[in-house]
Amino acid sequence: MEIRHGLSHRRGLTPAFLGVLVALGALGASWAVGAADQRPAHADLEAIAASTAAAVDARLAADGQLLAAASQAIGGDPTRSDDVLVAALTSLSSGTPVVAPNLTLGVVRTRSTASARIAVVVPEAASASAVGFDLATQPAFKRLLDVTRDSGGAEVATGAGPDGHVTVIETAALFGTSTVPDDVASRRSALVGYVVLILPQADRFGLPASPSDPDLVVRVVDDTTTVATSGRQVAGAPPASGVTIPISVSGSGWTVQVWSVATPSGSRWIVLAFGLLLALAVTTLAERRERLVERAVRDAEDRAQELALVARAGPLLQQSLASSDLLPVFAVTIADDLELDAVSISLITDAGRLVRVFSLGADPTPLDSDASSLSMPSGGSAPGSLVTVPLLRAGRVVGALRARATPGLSASQVETLVAVCNLLAAALGNARLLQDEQELVTRLRDVDRMKTTFVSSVSHELRTTVTAIEGFAGLLDGDVTVLDDDRRRDYIERIRRNARSLGVLIEDLLDFARFERSAITVDLRPIDLSELVPQVVDQMSSLLADHEISVDVAPAVTALGELSAVERVLVNLLSNAAKYTPAGTKVDVILRRKDDRVVLWVEDHGPGVPEDQREKVFELFYRFHDRATTATRGVGIGLALARQLIAQLDGTITLSETRGGGASFRVEMPSAEVQPSSTTPNPSPSTGSRPS
Repeated sequence: MEIRHGLSHRRGLTPAFLGVLVALGALGASWAVGAADQRPAHADLEAIAASTAAAVDARLAADGQLLAAASQAIGGDPTRSDDVLVAALTSLSSGTPVVAPNLTLGVVRTRSTASARIAVVVPEAASASAVGFDLATQPAFKRLLDVTRDSGGAEVATGAGPDGHVTVIETAALFGTSTVPDDVASRRSALVGYVVLILPQADRFGLPASPSDPDLVVRVVDDTTTVATSGRQVAGAPPASGVTIPISVSGSGWTVQVWSVATPSGSRWIVLAFGLLLALAVTTLAERRERLVERAVRDAEDRAQELALVARAGPLLQQSLASSDLLPVFAVTIADDLELDAVSISLITDAGRLVRVFSLGADPTPLDSDASSLSMPSGGSAPGSLVTVPLLRAGRVVGALRARATPGLSASQVETLVAVCNLLAAALGNARLLQDEQELVTRLRDVDRMKTTFVSSVSHELRTTVTAIEGFAGLLDGDVTVLDDDRRRDYIERIRRNARSLGVLIEDLLDFARFERSAITVDLRPIDLSELVPQVVDQMSSLLADHEISVDVAPAVTALGELSAVERVLVNLLSNAAKYTPAGTKVDVILRRKDDRVVLWVEDHGPGVPEDQREKVFELFYRFHDRATTATRGVGIGLALARQLIAQLDGTITLSETRGGGASFRVEMPSAEVQPSSTTPNPSPSTGSRPS
């Protein structure tokens, strides 16, 4: 904004005021022609001189705007590469009407005025002789460079140009930045070059090629050097009857000279029309130049803001590796800079579907969950339309950003949005890598803990069982005369129980090993649980000899499952009840059918399991630490294996509290036949409660 205000200050007169000024001059000249009956020729000369002076002023003001725009286009820095300078200046003069077809706009790189060769020339159609032209060889031009450097504004001088003819050169100093240093000493030390406008002799500064009066002479003179001429070509100074008007030009004293070599004649209407047309031309030219400068400044400001957004996004996304911290700050930042009223960010899941994880503002259109349909946007977006940018990491889509701007987005703004989305994709990738590493460390710790627990538990169980077998076998191998029949049978029974316990442990380990290798396959078929459950309970009667067993089985209950798996689950549940409940307590086994499911309860009346431990008992090698578990043997495999076997049968197993205290295991499996609820005998209670 400061640059734009500075350019307005240098322009001086606005296009409208300039046109009014020229039009008033034309009206005044027309009035003078009609009113000066005594001196019609002199009044006509004054009008032409005034119009010419106004046209020259307008032309110099327009050239000053062009120099300021060129300085702004290259950022006040001529040390950039030739390609960058040529591109900037060519873009500036593209589509702009130029008074002289061979006008030359160039850049001078220098640290002093001792050598000031023109380094860059545009447009490409300009005279090649201007390239490398040394301004310092001409005293007038060398003085012009010094004045331009010290004043900090645009200055004008005349002298011999690149082709040897009289040439007008306008310059503006460059100090490496868009701002001008405040004092002369700072300007001299900061000088890095100039932007130069070369106006050849053919340029008439808006003078007509042929005046209305063929005997009329119009000249613009810098001291004794003719800058521009129109009309009759004559030598010498103007006569006393001519009109001379000084023009205020920075660094030079110019005058407009108008006289006639014959008796003045003309018409006030011709003067008026000429003046009005000239006013229209001057206004149009100044207005187009002003729009060009404003557009160049606005584009430069917008591009600088977009580049600043990209520069800020990198450090912003590096402040944290947590996506929950990154996404809100990132979305708010780009929404403020690009004037977005809606921003949503979606991430791709392991299944390859897009799921929205953050949104800012209202996005009325849901994003397609298929990531394969995403593509990079091209060009700008219409007002109120949505722009979807895929988030790419190593060529793979990791998410998508959707944005909407009420005023729309330009092509450069869309490019900026794509650039910051690439930075976001990289940051999200880093966050995902950190999360994966943390999960891997956690899993490794769990595996290490399970390994330690497993080795400790299995070693203890094996050592205890083997020691008992060896001890009783040693007693039997001793002096047989010492042992009576009852004691011998007791020792043999103890050896048998320990061997059976050892076999159960080994069978659990083998089953679990096969399950971990996905070696266990189940062949689902109808199983008559009404017959199977009592059989398994009877087989476990020796283990449950110290408990009161209650079996309540509904008739004709058939489940869809696998016989050995169901037996294994029921055996593990009954074994668990026998080990962890006091002798003399009751164990209930209940079987019911509920709609298309079969429900089996195994309930005990022991100490039970606290609510916060009920899910953990199904974890591998986990044992709830209390007095009951400490006094019993086991490695924590049975319940984990039971849950996995039931899952293979498309069933569930849960643990709740029995009425009056104790553990209630509830097993659900699919029924082999669907029976309407109206004909179902013995309806079962709600989940987790014992049926009445």
